[in-house]
Amino acid sequence: MEPVNGEPSVFEWAGGSAAFTRMTRLFYEKYVPGDPLLAPLFAEMAADHPERVAAWLSETFGGPETYSERYGGYDWMVSQHQGRALTEMQRARWVQLMCQCADEAGLPADPEFRAAFVSYLEWGSRVAVENSTPGAQPPAHMPVPRWTWMAGATPGSRVSALAAQPEEPAVSTPATGAPLSFEEHIRPLFRDRDRASMTFAFDLWSIDEVSQHADAILDRLQQGTMPCDGSWPQERIEVFERWIATGKPS
Repeated sequence: MEPVNGEPSVFEWAGGSAAFTRMTRLFYEKYVPGDPLLAPLFAEMAADHPERVAAWLSETFGGPETYSERYGGYDWMVSQHQGRALTEMQRARWVQLMCQCADEAGLPADPEFRAAFVSYLEWGSRVAVENSTPGAQPPAHMPVPRWTWMAGATPGSRVSALAAQPEEPAVSTPATGAPLSFEEHIRPLFRDRDRASMTFAFDLWSIDEVSQHADAILDRLQQGTMPCDGSWPQERIEVFERWIATGKPS
């Protein structure tokens, strides 16, 4: 699938179908056979069961619709759980070992990926327990869930504390009374890390969005709460304030 808004899907970030298949093979071939909680559940699984689960996860995280096309989609997945009376201990163990296998299979360990990955494992496994309860009536013909990044935590949206710190860009401070422009005098005030830290709300490099939020930005600059790693010098705040007062020229 094409990235949404230029962002990779969780599937793409994970490494695609190959990454999920490495993980599920480790899970079902290395750990399940000797696990007292899980071995009974999968004692009669088909030889291609790891590939089936990998296809489900791939589709769920934004990959190709292989599970729907090849195995029967949501209805087939639900049918595999109905009446099995899965326990909370089995569910929790499944999640624990899946996370361990993700580590061993080399899936990304960054906080953004793991937030999305683990949230689906928790959600999906709890739905499976519910659907497996004797007498439960899961809704039919539902689509395969599509899981994406959590709460705007996408790759590159956060400045890592371990990242090399770039040199501060030179900022042009205009002389008193000189004409101001957003591109020359305002946008350079905001560093890459400032922009990244605010992408959940708006784009600090967009004149339209900065203009819309200018008063709130100025208030935070004056209070010293923006940016989060230290207050602006007073002369920069005055440039931003004068840009607002002169009509926010582009």
